[in-house]
Amino acid sequence: MAPHIHEPPVLNLKAAAKYVGRSPNAMKILRHRRRGPASFVQDGRLYYYRCCLDAWLAAGARADSRFNRDLDPTQSAPEPRRTKSAA
Repeated sequence: MAPHIHEPPVLNLKAAAKYVGRSPNAMKILRHRRRGPASFVQDGRLYYYRCCLDAWLAAGARADSRFNRDLDPTQSAPEPRRTKSAA
């Protein structure tokens, strides 16, 4: 049986960027634009809670029509075709 490896609930910038598949610079830009996951600064270093990263990724998946079938435009009936009116 493999020993249980404890994963910390808080990740630094570099580890958080790797966790979500982005570069550290991209994470900084997202934070600056207030579009990224929740983060905090302690002692001059940027940290992310793992649960906030998971929630941010899940929110992105829910907003994507390829993941969320309710948003998929191909699942609804097409709009009726418009005809040109005689003027």
